[in-house]
Amino acid sequence: MQELKVGLMAPPTNMSAILGQCPRKSDCDRMFKFYMAVSVLGAFVSACGGTSGYIVLLRSIHPDLKSLALGMHTLIDRTLGGIPPPIYFGALVDRTCLKWGLKRCGGQGACRLYDSYAFRITFLGLVYCLYGLANMLWVVLYLQLSKRQKKLELRSQAKATALEANGNNNPNAMVSIFKNKDDLDRDSESTI
Repeated sequence: MQELKVGLMAPPTNMSAILGQCPRKSDCDRMFKFYMAVSVLGAFVSACGGTSGYIVLLRSIHPDLKSLALGMHTLIDRTLGGIPPPIYFGALVDRTCLKWGLKRCGGQGACRLYDSYAFRITFLGLVYCLYGLANMLWVVLYLQLSKRQKKLELRSQAKATALEANGNNNPNAMVSIFKNKDDLDRDSESTI
């Protein structure tokens, strides 16, 4: 700690200290409340997606593959969410360091003083950029699924109309419906 004081302070004859907190801007309390409200809202919205995400996963997988799908989902989730984030968060936060400590052997130690403004912008910027990216990917997924659902509805309406128009006694109508069903299966496999 002595290194830090020597590096940042002028001779003690020109300085004085007052017991208490440092002065701060008048809108600090209001900004903190705003930050907490946004953080709580973001955590709530993020938590609401957990259960519905599992429901979507379980309903969109063949019953025989549900346990494999849950296992793979958990593996990918833990791997992508547990290994890279400490690396890139740490690398970005280290860029905001103002004063590095020294190890006994002479190497670079832990950061002793961070630039609080740069730290805040870097850390929260990365968090909210990742939230934004995740939400954009969910929107793209939703649009693709709704487009696919509209195609399925149109084809089922066409099939019902063809059955009504041709009647159930016409074998050619049944063949054309089964051909459309094969086309539908190929389309649904290609969009997934």
